[in-house]
Amino acid sequence: MSAFSPVPAYSIGALLLGIGAHTFIRPSAEYERFGLPRESSPLMYLKAVRESTYGLALIALQHQGHDAALTTVAAVVSLAGLVDGFVIRAHGGALRGKAFRHWGFFVVVAGWAWWRASFA
Repeated sequence: MSAFSPVPAYSIGALLLGIGAHTFIRPSAEYERFGLPRESSPLMYLKAVRESTYGLALIALQHQGHDAALTTVAAVVSLAGLVDGFVIRAHGGALRGKAFRHWGFFVVVAGWAWWRASFA
């Protein structure tokens, strides 16, 4: 049994699944929420798959009790927020301020992964 609370993994996983579902259902609205100018492109569906698979991975690893793997995957997932922030800052135009939301995600998830790793 893990010494860690399962709540953060399930919460972050559910958040990512929700973002993935939103992107599948309303891809054009996701551009603005994400921080990019709207354009007609199937890339939002790729983003939906990315967010959904990240969320499922976190939930599955937590459910299966793979603490070290969950910590590693959380650290890797946090990097998406870091890089997304740089992309939004460079290409977001009027929405480039939304980069800070992505960097915030990076700080929270990377901090959580670092905290978990400090107990290993």
